[in-house]
Amino acid sequence: MRADGGGIILSSGLLNEDLYSRMHDYGARDGAAGTAHYADDGSLVSYEVASGDFNDAILDRFCVGFYYLDALNSVRRGGGSSVDPTRVVYPPDLHVGDILNLSPYTITTVGDVNGEVFAYEVIFNLPPQR
Repeated sequence: MRADGGGIILSSGLLNEDLYSRMHDYGARDGAAGTAHYADDGSLVSYEVASGDFNDAILDRFCVGFYYLDALNSVRRGGGSSVDPTRVVYPPDLHVGDILNLSPYTITTVGDVNGEVFAYEVIFNLPPQR
């Protein structure tokens, strides 16, 4: 996060949703062979992890940085932007069939870890959710 508010989290505390409008699926590849899912308007919504997938390849496929994807998945999967007063939350490992959220508008409704859905609080304000 930059001090001028131009990073992932704006100075107002709101997630910078404009950063995600440029996210694009550059196609399946070794380590990112899962399925991308789209909203009716053509925007990315989620990614289903396939066997052999790993984080760096997924980040490369969608041309997004680690912390950007971490913020999108902080509520239902956990990560660096997640808050749990009972324990430290780390980004989870990937499992075949996991759903990664790819939209700032579905942070609270899309994503799971090995079939389990969490409900972490986050360190930023969410844009309107659907």
